[in-house]
Amino acid sequence: MTDNKLRAGFSPTTTITISAIVAVGLALLSVMLAMSGPWLGMVFDRSYDGAGIRVAQVIDNSPSAGKIKAGDIIVALEVPTQQRVEVSSLVTQEDPDYAASYAEFNAFMELQQRVWQAISAPSFAVVLEDGRQVVLAPAAAPGLAVLPVAFWWLLLFGGASFFLGISAWSLRRGEPVTRALAVSGMGFMVSAYTCGIYIARELALPSERFFALVAISHLGLVVFAYAAILTFWYYPRRLGNGPAAWLFALWGAAIWLNETLQWWNTPPHPYYAHLVVAFFMLVLLTSLQWRQFRGVPLERAMLKWMLSTMVITLGFNVLLFCVPIIWAGLPVTSTALTFGSVFVFFLGLTIGNIRYHQFDLEHWWFKAWQWLIFILITLVADAIFVYFMHITDVVSVGLAIAMGCIYLLLRQWFWGRYAGKNSRTLERALPHLIDALMLQQQKITPDQQWRQLIAQIFNPLSMKALSDERETIAIERGGLALKLPSLDGAVTIEAFCCDQGKRLFTAADVNLANRLLELMRHSRDILSAREQGAQEERHRIQRDLHDDVAARLLSLLHQTREPMVSKVARNALRGLRDVIHLLGDEEAPLESVMTDIEAGAREQLAGLGIHFEWRSPDNWPAVTLRSQQHINLRRIAREAIANALKHANPENIVIEVDLGQKLCLRICNDGAAAEPSGWIPGRGLNNIKSRVAEMDGSHKWVIEREGTNKQYCCLAVCIPLSPSK
Repeated sequence: MTDNKLRAGFSPTTTITISAIVAVGLALLSVMLAMSGPWLGMVFDRSYDGAGIRVAQVIDNSPSAGKIKAGDIIVALEVPTQQRVEVSSLVTQEDPDYAASYAEFNAFMELQQRVWQAISAPSFAVVLEDGRQVVLAPAAAPGLAVLPVAFWWLLLFGGASFFLGISAWSLRRGEPVTRALAVSGMGFMVSAYTCGIYIARELALPSERFFALVAISHLGLVVFAYAAILTFWYYPRRLGNGPAAWLFALWGAAIWLNETLQWWNTPPHPYYAHLVVAFFMLVLLTSLQWRQFRGVPLERAMLKWMLSTMVITLGFNVLLFCVPIIWAGLPVTSTALTFGSVFVFFLGLTIGNIRYHQFDLEHWWFKAWQWLIFILITLVADAIFVYFMHITDVVSVGLAIAMGCIYLLLRQWFWGRYAGKNSRTLERALPHLIDALMLQQQKITPDQQWRQLIAQIFNPLSMKALSDERETIAIERGGLALKLPSLDGAVTIEAFCCDQGKRLFTAADVNLANRLLELMRHSRDILSAREQGAQEERHRIQRDLHDDVAARLLSLLHQTREPMVSKVARNALRGLRDVIHLLGDEEAPLESVMTDIEAGAREQLAGLGIHFEWRSPDNWPAVTLRSQQHINLRRIAREAIANALKHANPENIVIEVDLGQKLCLRICNDGAAAEPSGWIPGRGLNNIKSRVAEMDGSHKWVIEREGTNKQYCCLAVCIPLSPSK
């Protein structure tokens, strides 16, 4: 409880400030330790692998100035009170853990101790390759300028990683992934700072101090590596419920204790084999996370960023640092460059976590990659200039930054020349597409056509309608969603994940959607005006038919005494009323429509001696049918009964109504009937087919058998239902 109160008492700003103070304080301690030894004023060529050690530079006003010159090769050190110390290029090796075995590591430390004892004396003699001896008296380091550039790089990388990790944790303290990030950043800082101290040595360190620094650096590196791996166990979704943190901690502790206590020479290398394994563990966990998020574009975009960053940065580290050491005993790149590549990975990991909910902001995505590639180009160029062209550190850093700037300029030119042209081509082509769509006579509403157009142009992963009103088009949810108004602005249409989640919506998409909306509304207004004119004409015809023709037929029906004339007039009047209803596009309750169909069937079969059965639900839902559906269903039933009377000579006719997601009307008759597959469609069957198509329904003729001698020919017609308004 006390710990929780203590953590809750520190705001993110306070926590970040404290972390910055700690990072700076430890950096100052590292500077003091790096400058605490004797100073000779020489820079040695660490790429030299011949006998002795070669002097690359002699600093002015140093103890060696005027006595040693660049290019001299020192083969031994002599102190009157000690034995002669033979030196080799091994003493200038950046890192002792290049050693392929613990025996080589211990030999390196022993040589460091003997050289340290020699250069710590008040004066000693340097034996050169040509046999000359030069007496030198070491001095204290005059200032920070004597520390190499690599040392400052490591301080920057280590301090920044610690600052980033603590910052991520301070924003979301309750999450295991941010705790893992904070621990990982702390481990990286410890490793970078201690490594910086011993690679900043001019020539040698006392073996005990050197061994302690290496052990602490390895501990920090193990903590960093396995805490970073643990991050992908938790992030973005936990892979399992086991005690992963404890398992990773125990595994890392075992590796570090084995290295420090030198129990077992791990094949193929005692210090770098586990780092290669850790890299593949990272790739494996990221792949497992990737499989968990099929069809989830936000997490997939984040994992794509993580995996790309990991493969580029850590893959660079493994291929150019770890593998060459394992294979040949020396890396291709420097220790500082290696820490730089790992820092870029940690930077990408932290940014991806902090920006998770805004991760798919496309502008940020491209900017982040732009600067990531800039850093990598700078680091690689620096390595080439220093290790292959033998340019000094200061000049090499300037040239490397210049190479990165050239990349930025080329990228901007390429993007402006080619990406913009493609966008303009798309904008010119789309109005022609819209014109073609507007000319099509489709049986869908303008709003449906608008939604179809959005789906065709942007190919979203999903689309849904929201109840809020909207008049403008905007990108939301970090670029994942494009929200557009319906044509009347009454609802909002949300298109989620452009191109099936392959990219994010951009400002260009908003401009394009605005043009489409303008064209669609213009087309809707034209269609609406045309429909209004047609509706007014239908109402005029409907009124004339009702007031004139229907009135005359009704008068004829009442005045005639001839049964045949009366029957013809009654049928003509019913057909005319159907036409009037169809022109009015009126709606009727489902129960009323079914009652009308039942009455029509009973009237059609009256006096024929045929048994008729009507089967329907007891309770009818609140559903309405349009006049077109009403008339078509009634005429289909009439045509099916007429077809049975004409061809089957039935004794029984059954009409059954089935309600579900659709309205299904089954008209069955017994009697003689051939298989429908052998029928030759006539006008009656074709009329049924066309009427069903007008209602967007389906129909099927089947022969159903009961027992051995009884069979029924059935027509099943199904149409979609819509609830009453």
